[in-house]
Amino acid sequence: MNEELDFEATMAELERIVSALDREELDLDEALRLFEDGVRHVRRANELLDAARGRIEELIETSSGEIRTADLEIDEEASEDD
Repeated sequence: MNEELDFEATMAELERIVSALDREELDLDEALRLFEDGVRHVRRANELLDAARGRIEELIETSSGEIRTADLEIDEEASEDD
């Protein structure tokens, strides 16, 4: 797997893998290989999402109309329940 895939490409690969796993004509070895590839892509997607979360900033407009940035606070419990 190419570790340099962007999020969209990673998700496209996951969709391809799921589609391939849905086919019944796969032998066990091929299905396991695809499953392993899928797990790697899920991990890559999670890494990319974690990196993006670290860069997300919330724009806050002050009472004087000045705009400043602040780190976006994410409720970890709420995101884990999704």
